Amino acid sequence: MTESILNLTLSLAQKEGAKEVIVQHSFGPGYQIRFSNAAIDIAKKWDNNTLEVFLAIGQKTTQIDILDPSPTKIREAIPRTMRFLRKMPDSELYAGMEDRVLAYQQLDGLYDKRVEGLYEQAPDLVNGAINAALAAGAKRVAGVLYFGSETVELQTSYGFTGSYKHSYYRSTIRSFVDFESSGQQVVVGRDLTDLEKKLTNAGQKAGKLAAMAVGGRQGKAGTYDLIMSPTVGANVLGEITNSANPLMILMEMSPLKDHFGEQIAPENLQVIDDPHISEGLESKPFDVEGTPTAKTPIIQNGVLVGMIHNTSSAKIMQTESTGNSALLDIGMGSKVLAPETTNMVFSKGEQTFEEIVADSRKPTIYVTSNWYTRFTNMLEGEFSTIPRDAMFLIEKGEIKKPVRKLRLTDNLLRMSKNIIAVGKDQKQIFWWEVYTPTFISTIKVADCRLTAATQ
Repeated sequence: MTESILNLTLSLAQKEGAKEVIVQHSFGPGYQIRFSNAAIDIAKKWDNNTLEVFLAIGQKTTQIDILDPSPTKIREAIPRTMRFLRKMPDSELYAGMEDRVLAYQQLDGLYDKRVEGLYEQAPDLVNGAINAALAAGAKRVAGVLYFGSETVELQTSYGFTGSYKHSYYRSTIRSFVDFESSGQQVVVGRDLTDLEKKLTNAGQKAGKLAAMAVGGRQGKAGTYDLIMSPTVGANVLGEITNSANPLMILMEMSPLKDHFGEQIAPENLQVIDDPHISEGLESKPFDVEGTPTAKTPIIQNGVLVGMIHNTSSAKIMQTESTGNSALLDIGMGSKVLAPETTNMVFSKGEQTFEEIVADSRKPTIYVTSNWYTRFTNMLEGEFSTIPRDAMFLIEKGEIKKPVRKLRLTDNLLRMSKNIIAVGKDQKQIFWWEVYTPTFISTIKVADCRLTAATQ
């Protein structure tokens, strides 16, 4: 059925006058287990089934999603979309798509067949995490577990055909002792090995953080060394690596434009965009144009060395595609063919979390979670973000007391240059504040500015 849908869509689009066409069919079951007040309140399943079609005539481009595609829907949608395409202005960001048929290698570890039976076990796994949080001191526990699988089939007007299948799980667990004393943990991946243990440990850590946060008082504004959990580091430092994107640079929304070839981090820091790491939620053997994916260095020995590309951005900047093309959602249901990151991987350090804390002789703030990162100047990297859940003051190498109501207000590139410690506790982070799967450890940054959230 999938092959006939792809062939029908491609042939009809070409018959209607499209010169370049991408047809991608993604389908598979998805599941959700949601819990609040320490009890499961929603368990549901849905079947994802979406046909994404990209169409181009010269530099005129458009894209359409067809949900639950059928021959009838396709025959109605393609002529209508082609009429719309002919009225579109030329896109300055489009310079063509991959016109070669290149061989790609399937990636090992993307699909764990045990996901097929996870729906029966999931309630027990979630209850285990809830109970672990309660045992660690939480009074209430809330969160969600998503899991499922997806098959992706791709065909282009230049003759490329390919497919892959992947599984996934992702969970956020939040524990509360009272309204202002909370802790959060994130668990994501593909391989279901030890999933019960991972969720239980996450529940226990979230509950412990919530209990430790009890009695927190208004923190004092000032300059502190800052220890960021992987969740926070993925959000804050991820804003830098996500900006290594020509689309962001061309739109003047990246602080990296004039800094390529410069030292922007310590010499021991490496960052790569890695679409081949098996646990990475965005790993894939080829991109949406059919270009084989590859590892792309972003930061080497602290130097900003590269950025991701699709075919169009590579032509505009006179380089080669890195296999990072995607139908990128730009809001309001609109998508464009543009470069998109896969999995950002930050190099590990050599210290444990406990060692990083013990080495903190100056007043230091430990932030475990953050929400609402916003820019006052994207081009310069000026931002602020609100620490949420447990946050602590560290003095003379010891966690002294919980604090609240502080805001991190700083500069991305200044923070990157001021990294003074990287942990070895690397984990993958992905949740609503971190939209690029990011493998990162606990990170300590010197001399960060924290302001009082309230007066």
